[in-house]
Amino acid sequence: MVIGEGESRRRVAVDTSLVVGRSPNCGLVIDDAAASRRHLEIQATAEGFSCHDLGSRNGTLVNGVRVSGCELRPGDRIGIGQTVLRFEVAEDEVRSTPERTVFPQTLLDSTGRVQSPSGGGASRSKELLEAAYTVMNALASNFDQCELVDCILRTTLGAMHGQRGAVLFAGVDGELLPCAACGAVHTIQDGVSHPARIDDIEISGSVARRVLREGQNVLFQSARGPAPASQSESISKLKLTSILCVPIRTQQDILGILYIDTDVASHAYNEDDLLLAAAAGNSAGLALENARIHKDLLDKQRLEHDIAAAWTIQEGFLVKDWPEEDSRFQVYGVTHPARVVGGDFYDFVRLGPDTVGLLIGDVSGKGVPAALTMAQLLAEFRLCSRTAASPSEVLSLLSERLVRRSRRGTFCTMVYLVVDLAAETITGANAGHPPVVRVSSGGAQRELEPSGPPCGILTGAQWRDETLPLRSGDSLLLYTDGIMEAREPGPQDEAASPPAEYGIERLLEVAATQAGRPPQELVDSVLADVRSYCRPLPPHDDCTMIAFTYRGQKL
Repeated sequence: MVIGEGESRRRVAVDTSLVVGRSPNCGLVIDDAAASRRHLEIQATAEGFSCHDLGSRNGTLVNGVRVSGCELRPGDRIGIGQTVLRFEVAEDEVRSTPERTVFPQTLLDSTGRVQSPSGGGASRSKELLEAAYTVMNALASNFDQCELVDCILRTTLGAMHGQRGAVLFAGVDGELLPCAACGAVHTIQDGVSHPARIDDIEISGSVARRVLREGQNVLFQSARGPAPASQSESISKLKLTSILCVPIRTQQDILGILYIDTDVASHAYNEDDLLLAAAAGNSAGLALENARIHKDLLDKQRLEHDIAAAWTIQEGFLVKDWPEEDSRFQVYGVTHPARVVGGDFYDFVRLGPDTVGLLIGDVSGKGVPAALTMAQLLAEFRLCSRTAASPSEVLSLLSERLVRRSRRGTFCTMVYLVVDLAAETITGANAGHPPVVRVSSGGAQRELEPSGPPCGILTGAQWRDETLPLRSGDSLLLYTDGIMEAREPGPQDEAASPPAEYGIERLLEVAATQAGRPPQELVDSVLADVRSYCRPLPPHDDCTMIAFTYRGQKL
């Protein structure tokens, strides 16, 4: 097969089959907008090669004539949109007979000399065994569902010289469905594969349902007597001589059926054919299950990539450039999600020349839902903090919006502080969040305990503002419960006591050692101690902190 012209042309060998299309799983991938994912298939036949359109959207042209299938001759030009393929057969090409065994073999006599294979031809049982091995090998490394199904139909029917076959999949209620990957039923007739609509498939429904329902391998031969009453009508109507139907099964489930029939009186299928079909059905089931697992792994990788991108976006909502122009204070915050994304957040806002706001929050749950809620709360906070008269009013506004929006019981604990640098005061409100830690020369102590429930639980919830003095050298540490609830490594025995948590007392002890230090050193020292406490495991929950240090009035 030749694609392109002049120096850009290239040759693609056709063995027994070549699928052409835009899908990267095709044997020949073409970049043409008019091409379907699986556009056409070129197959080897006893007389040469044939071309078959696979139900493409824009059709296939052979020598300018639209065809659904035809024999190919040297020099024929196959058109797909703007792409032209030319079929060629090299003059010195001799099409070899396919290997009759999937394994290299050597025959030796009693003296060790190599003998030639006997010329009597392979037995029927050997032919079927080789076909079974061919099916298994072909399916072992293929993860494309459509190619897997086509492979089993070609190989199985080729081995038993079958007339017609199809693979149909099982629905939830036992109905027969087309291939989920391409939306068509994979069929083969007289050696030619082609997709079909589910409504165009004529099979014995009673046989198919029995296989799906009971998981049996079914062989029907009209020459051996009348069909059972439940089958007579459909089989008589279709004028079928013989039917094979086997389940495509995994270890736990039946995925669908491999259905083969014939209306040729001289070609009735037998028990050997049934054995081969059953082996092919089992191999196909395992291969399709492997393909599904492979797809799930790829989907998981794509999801992880998307989540990593989501964390990059989420980080953009958090303050990174901390103000340094005002010598009266320093501020620093950081968050470490337990997963790739989390529901913890913090914020710093400049409300006026002498007032700043500090916020920290923890959305219930984890992962992407919590991260989305966190992003929306931060956006709403930056609007509310500019217009609300007090921290408690900000919490009320955020809570009401969260109650109206939440459909899954999502809530959020929060602490919001307004620092008045001129008046040297702190005014704050706490919605079900761990208390603020004040660090000074006299040690570390808890302040601003919760005065109401978390935001998003109740409509009309109220919180109380509390105002406290602010002294030069004081640091305020806001943190989430991932800090206090970090656990030391515990015993594996379920009957043993649960591992101890980091706790507020240890937090106060570590924070007290950082009195007078910059806020980043305070945050880093607590995080380092938490990691040491949990080692060798990381903290099981999001760990977030923001610290504010007051340096006093300008000189």
